[in-house]
Amino acid sequence: MFVKNGWYAASWVKDLGEKPVARTFLGEKVVLFRTTDGKAAALQDRCCHRAAPLSSGEVIGESLVCGYHGLRFATDGRCVEIPGQKEIPARARVRSYPLVERWSVAWIWMGDPAKADPAKIEELPWLDSPEWTATPGYLHLKANYQLLIDNLLDLTHVAYIHRRTIAGDPREATTPTKTERLDNGVKVGRWMIDFVPPPLFAKAGNFTTNVDRWQHVTWKAPATVYLDVGCAKTGTGAPEGDRSQGISIWATHLVTPETETSSHYLFCFARNFKLGDPTMSKLLYDGSKATFMEDVEILELQQANVAGGSIDGLVDITADAAQLQARRLMRQMMQAESAPA
Repeated sequence: MFVKNGWYAASWVKDLGEKPVARTFLGEKVVLFRTTDGKAAALQDRCCHRAAPLSSGEVIGESLVCGYHGLRFATDGRCVEIPGQKEIPARARVRSYPLVERWSVAWIWMGDPAKADPAKIEELPWLDSPEWTATPGYLHLKANYQLLIDNLLDLTHVAYIHRRTIAGDPREATTPTKTERLDNGVKVGRWMIDFVPPPLFAKAGNFTTNVDRWQHVTWKAPATVYLDVGCAKTGTGAPEGDRSQGISIWATHLVTPETETSSHYLFCFARNFKLGDPTMSKLLYDGSKATFMEDVEILELQQANVAGGSIDGLVDITADAAQLQARRLMRQMMQAESAPA
């Protein structure tokens, strides 16, 4: 069900401290923590002694201490101290997962650690650039991660699910999209010229007349999605590249499988206007969360009607082109990982 050899978002950096955090990624129990000197780490959440969850322990110095019998583990998973004895068995260790902090995100690699190349982390500079103000958040989704990726690559559902937030014009439901296959992902997008602005964007940009609106979605395997979205006053040159009379937002969606039927969902709106304005930040955070909760509602209902994230036996339509290409690439990646060496 999962691609193992890929970078997944484990946590926003701001949410990762010395208090151990229990998370399940790709069906495996993991504990996240930060040592006293500031190093972030991820270990198997199962003590090698009596299987107690290490997340119930505490960070002391540069070690995570099991809360059951006090065994201390270094960030590489080695047991470095056992109370009451000097000798430490060679097998006294837990699995350590590569963890890299970049773009305000702690990225975890659940597969072969020898293949964990940080250069393969997708470029998301707007998440920590001083030229952008980011409003990150987290949602837990009781649905398969591929259903959420399908949703993010599907622009046609916006007119129906998001009427109260980011849908503005009934014509959005039938405006065609263009799909492009990338080396390790899929891109889909469209322009909507002289459209009614969506409620959230109308407030953010103070639009009182129609706008030219853009939506460009990029998915990079296995589970990073980002959208270049926004709108500008109609006729001011946005389609030709001049967005100065509008607002631009990078909407980032980092989707990490928890189990076959649940997911971690890190989301963020980043803007290049009204930087540092707390009122605008609250508007966009609350608005983005409300939008994504609309998705969560339908996806959890959808999950109740399918097995895992499967869409086998269902009917495909023209608007599904990007989702189907993404699923095809994911199947190829999973098959490659499971093939005999």
